[in-house]
Amino acid sequence: MRYYLFGDIHGNSYALERCIDHIHELNIDKIFCLGDVVGWLPFGDRTLESMRSYGFPTVAGNHDLLVAGLFKDHPNQLDRMQASAFNAGLLSKVEGAFEYLLNLPLAIVEKDFIVVHHSPFDLPPPGEKPTINCFNYLDREALLECLESWRNYDRQIIFSGHDHLPAVYELPETSGNARIEDVIVHRPPASGPLVIDMKPGVRYWVKAGSVGGPYRDGIPMANAVLYDSDAGKITLFRLPWNTDRLRRELSSQRFFANLDTIRRYLELL
Repeated sequence: MRYYLFGDIHGNSYALERCIDHIHELNIDKIFCLGDVVGWLPFGDRTLESMRSYGFPTVAGNHDLLVAGLFKDHPNQLDRMQASAFNAGLLSKVEGAFEYLLNLPLAIVEKDFIVVHHSPFDLPPPGEKPTINCFNYLDREALLECLESWRNYDRQIIFSGHDHLPAVYELPETSGNARIEDVIVHRPPASGPLVIDMKPGVRYWVKAGSVGGPYRDGIPMANAVLYDSDAGKITLFRLPWNTDRLRRELSSQRFFANLDTIRRYLELL
């Protein structure tokens, strides 16, 4: 089976179109979205309508749930709160938008992998609602905390997004306790794919990066993943897309020009 995974679209319909074209170029059996269909950019109505029409299995991202009003953000995330509020107003005019976002699952489990927005180890217990604390970032401290759980996890691969930093984390099979020093991190080049040949007994955590930005590694390309289970290969793609139209539209948004995150994003584009 050939699986295509992408996420963190964040209202960027132009980068989303590039991924859809890429899917048509490949022989894909199943497609998953890693969440954050909306958020950050002030065009969440476009990407929500598109993703709803495609019908790809999609997990809920923190931005999706923030915009839908499920929980409040961290008090220091001022830019994100303002972007979420803007998108909430925008989507209030789209029929069924909030119901769509609130009904997205937190995880999709397949035979040998799980699809989540951030981490399967931070999900709430069954029956409990998530909070913003379910969506932290995979830094060294967070990885250290979940290392044993990851080593003993019942799926070989975790696919997630959220961090906007594409990478494949590899945890080799060890005889003793797992150590942070055992983790091998593979990052894609600035252009071109990264191909990982999988090994038996090794755990993989694939951070897909962002389709629509903001691009935290400073490379303004749409990121996507191909998992070929028959060939035992994971491929991370960087896909160039024409940024001109988005740059013009975003520059005309007076409210968003005051958000430092968006200003830096515009400079990168």
